[in-house]
Amino acid sequence: MKKVLLTTVMSLMMCMGVFAQTQPDYMKAPKLGEKVIGVVSGTSQTSGDFSDHDRYDQLLEKARQEYPNRAIDIRRIECEKKYAGNNHDGYGDIYHYSFHGKVIEIIGIEAHVKEHISQAFNKALRNVREGSRLAIDQVSVPYTMEKENLKDQLLDLLLDKGYKVIAKDYLDKLYEEQQAQQSGIYNDNTTVQDNNFSAVGYYINVKVTETSLRVQVVNVSTGEYEGNATVNF
Repeated sequence: MKKVLLTTVMSLMMCMGVFAQTQPDYMKAPKLGEKVIGVVSGTSQTSGDFSDHDRYDQLLEKARQEYPNRAIDIRRIECEKKYAGNNHDGYGDIYHYSFHGKVIEIIGIEAHVKEHISQAFNKALRNVREGSRLAIDQVSVPYTMEKENLKDQLLDLLLDKGYKVIAKDYLDKLYEEQQAQQSGIYNDNTTVQDNNFSAVGYYINVKVTETSLRVQVVNVSTGEYEGNATVNF
């Protein structure tokens, strides 16, 4: 008996798993990279079959009219079915369907970063006074995103917030010159002084993944983290 019951339960779980895998996206919740921007509703009264896909088509058409020129789709359709009487010709019953679905906009990582980058920097830099000298050190992005475009965005953002940004290439050149000096091979006219590096107070590290944005602020003098902020998309 226990063996039969166990077999039945396992069969039901397998069926539920198959259903979950084959369930269309318009019946599921919004996914990563999809932002809910509204809700659309519809109604229908019929004695015939009115499927989930029929409802999806009707809601999507309405959404496209309300949100033109945007990459949209429908998620999480819910429906209420009520008996509306008998068909006048005596064949079948009439039912009234009332349904709605979430309108989502499909957005890329760049849009997420643009939306949240200022918030992340405000939190990470809250202990760094305005006018401080910063250098963008490490920037990590997914392969689908242009790193140089993000660096340009970071530079504009930091300058707009009143910080002084030193080019990392300049610091690397100073470091190479300093190493040459220590080896005894250098030009007196291009001697690197210690204060060349101390003029930069903080390094900025930025990491973007498919699901989050992280900003770290490192004190150049102490090597300590002065700020850290993570925003999940």
